[in-house]
Amino acid sequence: MKLTRWLWPVLVAVLATFMLITPVLAISPPDDISIDSVYVYRNCRETGDQLYLVEYTIDYASLPDESTSEAYLLRLMDGVDELQHTMPYAYYNKGYGSGVVALYFDADDAPDWEGVYTMQLLGNPFADWEGALPEDSIISLDFDIWQDNELGVTQTLVGGRIIDMALTLETDWGKDMVTVSDEGKQILTTYSTAYFINVIPNLYEIAPDIFAAGQGGWSGVIEPEIPDEETRLDYSAQLEANIIDTPLDLTPLGTLFGVSRGQITALLYYGVVAFVLILTARRLGTYKPLMLLSIPFVIVGAFIGVPLIVTVLAGLVALGMTAYVIFYKPSTA
Repeated sequence: MKLTRWLWPVLVAVLATFMLITPVLAISPPDDISIDSVYVYRNCRETGDQLYLVEYTIDYASLPDESTSEAYLLRLMDGVDELQHTMPYAYYNKGYGSGVVALYFDADDAPDWEGVYTMQLLGNPFADWEGALPEDSIISLDFDIWQDNELGVTQTLVGGRIIDMALTLETDWGKDMVTVSDEGKQILTTYSTAYFINVIPNLYEIAPDIFAAGQGGWSGVIEPEIPDEETRLDYSAQLEANIIDTPLDLTPLGTLFGVSRGQITALLYYGVVAFVLILTARRLGTYKPLMLLSIPFVIVGAFIGVPLIVTVLAGLVALGMTAYVIFYKPSTA
């Protein structure tokens, strides 16, 4: 049996392709990254729901090509379990500098009130970074407030908090974010409305009093100062996010060898798989049963951090080799 005659060339070709198709997009670390405040409100839109308002800072002397919607994400963690995530909305200055991020849970999905959680602001693990993944985090014991009031009271408090945040951004951005209504109340400008509507889910229902008359159900669009299409975590990035801070996170090893986390994971995993397949085939004297195991190996790889695009390619290769063995070489050992 000349197993290595065909297996090693296939392995080399696949791994070389992995190196070529894995994104190599090195993003420089920020000069400063921080979660500046976390405010949590209960009973905002319905009894039992929860709203997490987060003020952040991500400072660069020279902005990267990627916006915050591509390069960063905010996650609320319960230990190693992710409760929810989102990305900073790229509006003014690509989302960099100071900004606001929000997480909303309806009553059915809300986690335990005042639980011991961790709020993380970190670089998107789906991108490649120069050095370690930038991150700042804060535990729930240090959140600024946990407000649990009746629905109407909560809506007034949330509205006031958003106006305060808008005034802070007005100073930082140099844009008119707050104006005064005919009734003498502070409300959002059209410019800031376009921002906060995209940042905070269901905002008009939660805090209707901070909008100008006629903006009820506001759905207009104002182009960001530096247009960048907002991107949400696709399935591949979700798989990546699930391995952060676990033993499967090989970012330090990848950094050591000058490759991405996905590249080092794919190389190590499929290197081990190839070794096991070759060793087992030699011991059994046949490779046919191993071809049936190649697809499960591919599936396992997806869940331990092999990039999704690599998993798709490996799956096609596994299907092709299995079909070849079953349909074209039925009697060959």
